[in-house]
Amino acid sequence: MEFITVEKEFSPQYQVSLVEQITEFLTNAIIEGRLVGGQRLIENELQRRFGISRAPIRESFRILERNGLVITHPRKGTFVRKIIQKDIEENFPIRASLESLAARLAVPNLQPLEIEEMELALLRMTEEAKKNDFKSYLKHHSKYHEIFIHASKNDTLIRIIEDLRRQVIWFRFSYLYIQESSEYAFRVHREILNLFIKRDVERVEAIVKEHILFALDRFLKFLASKNEGNTGG
Repeated sequence: MEFITVEKEFSPQYQVSLVEQITEFLTNAIIEGRLVGGQRLIENELQRRFGISRAPIRESFRILERNGLVITHPRKGTFVRKIIQKDIEENFPIRASLESLAARLAVPNLQPLEIEEMELALLRMTEEAKKNDFKSYLKHHSKYHEIFIHASKNDTLIRIIEDLRRQVIWFRFSYLYIQESSEYAFRVHREILNLFIKRDVERVEAIVKEHILFALDRFLKFLASKNEGNTGG
């Protein structure tokens, strides 16, 4: 089976471990839809394409599986994980609770420079959405959330949230969310930032949770409409 064509070639950078580079390359290919759900990742093809041994590829597969991006079936191989409704229903409520907790813990810790960085990220989100630049929007959106998540100063909480956010679920459906709910997205991110500035612990915790659960509702409706289309309904 021929490995999928990608626009960007793999170019090793030796200041970063080979496993990290392969993992990032394959993660981006999955997130951007160049590797699709159910597609098999063939070790021999990757080995020839990247000009490397199997060991770092197998280690990368383990990391991708831990991040929820691929699934390995014994004697069958490693496949890009398909998104099902159960994944979304399990991921989003947990993220909603944990990110809202991170927001609460971040309130007394956020510094003026971090507030400025969130302002800039929000500005960039607005600009990229107007240009329909999905990938850049997600980069700035992630930066916005990462700032207050890390300001929680709770390493265990940060690690769990980062694992949840790395899963393919969020990225695969975010384009729909941006297109259909961009006005709401900008309004709620502006409100969250204002509440951080006001140090309103209770309200910022509630709004962050509401924001993620709203996305859950939108994505479930999208899945329902997609399933109806597939059945001719």
